[in-house]
Amino acid sequence: MRISITGKICFILLIIFSLVLISTTLYQTFRERELVLRFSNEQVSSLLQNYKNDLDLLISEHQPDRLAYYQQGLLKQKYVLSMKWVRDQSNDVLGPLKNENLPTDQHENMALQGKLFQQTMSAKGQTKIITIMPYFLPTQTGTDRKPVAAIRIEYSLDKQLDTVEQHIFISAIMLSVIFSGVLLMTLAIIRKQVVLPLQNLRQAIDNVADFDDLSNRLPVVHNDEIDQVNESFNQLMEHLSGNEFENKKLAETNWRETLPPLS
Repeated sequence: MRISITGKICFILLIIFSLVLISTTLYQTFRERELVLRFSNEQVSSLLQNYKNDLDLLISEHQPDRLAYYQQGLLKQKYVLSMKWVRDQSNDVLGPLKNENLPTDQHENMALQGKLFQQTMSAKGQTKIITIMPYFLPTQTGTDRKPVAAIRIEYSLDKQLDTVEQHIFISAIMLSVIFSGVLLMTLAIIRKQVVLPLQNLRQAIDNVADFDDLSNRLPVVHNDEIDQVNESFNQLMEHLSGNEFENKKLAETNWRETLPPLS
């Protein structure tokens, strides 16, 4: 199967565009996802720090009954899915221990030992940040202090990641439209500057081969590679025309010599 020059160039450009589009999309996806994760982690840390400051104030003012009020306020924050107090014993500050406050996994137990846990997880079609921050009483100081509880918060990333996907999709469409326009312009230029002159050259050669037509001359305008080929063709035609003229003249002379003399 014969493939035209335009088809070959179109195929090469499509490969180049596909590689550029894929690499650009992957890079933009990675970059925007990293920005979303970093911003969300900072947002979660800020929410927990503000909540901790409010708790410190409540405990300093001996108002533990308002703890549930601040907890509801934290749950009303945008993208916050759930919030939990983690405790393993009762105390005078936070009141009696409830079953719903007991640690349920290793990370919560580690938080009660004073270790911060923060991780991004994806499960059941949801992507979220889980952060478990140990809580120390404001009166506790020193390196040997032990947290009286831990605060667990789950922060949704679904909406932010959906926004990232929309941005990537829009960018891919814009790149496709731009490339399509550039491709059409490139093909039009190639057709005008390369394909049509080559077709004219082929037609001129066919005329010489089929009809012995040596009168064809091709235009030489820009002095590029195509025009250099046209110039060579024109010179060949001039040379062949000159030879044909000489041959005709020689044949006419020989013919006259063969004629009998006039009496």
